Amino acid sequence: MALHFSKEEFSNRKAKILKSMKEQNLDALLMFRQESMYWLTGYDTFGYVFFQTLVLDKKWKCNTFN
Repeated sequence: MALHFSKEEFSNRKAKILKSMKEQNLDALLMFRQESMYWLTGYDTFGYVFFQTLVLDKKWKCNTFN
């Protein structure tokens, strides 16, 4: 799958999320909105039709459930 933005932009987004998680002392982040998952990963899905969740842990392991 091709990113819809540069690898540098992806790295910046990733760093921003991980920094925020650390500041808030979070071990993991659950994303339910397709727009948020798309902003972070660039992965475009049928999120408006099916329930989805993205689980992101502080070690940057992503899992999606749909």
